[in-house]
Amino acid sequence: MRIKNANNVAGAGRNRCNGNGNGNNSAVLPANIKDVLRFLNEDDVKIVLKSGKCEEVEVLGVNGNLLAAEYEDDIKFVDIDCICEVIADPEDVIEGLFKQHRCNC
Repeated sequence: MRIKNANNVAGAGRNRCNGNGNGNNSAVLPANIKDVLRFLNEDDVKIVLKSGKCEEVEVLGVNGNLLAAEYEDDIKFVDIDCICEVIADPEDVIEGLFKQHRCNC
């Protein structure tokens, strides 16, 4: 028996999460620094400021254009426009993506 089109097999090739059947993943990478920091909430990250200074902080939250972070036992507020890079543990990034884009199958 030869199958001409694997998509004709029951359930094959269908994306049950979004129902569009094209098989594309609906998860979206963050579009900007603010989105990155939002899904890394409560995680330790390194932020690189436009001045070139690198700081290891724990993300406490993001409100508007302001990052609230714990830095050396203090709370620090940073304008997100001053951050040019966020360095995070790959496991935290993947976990953050899955928290944001859960499939309700």
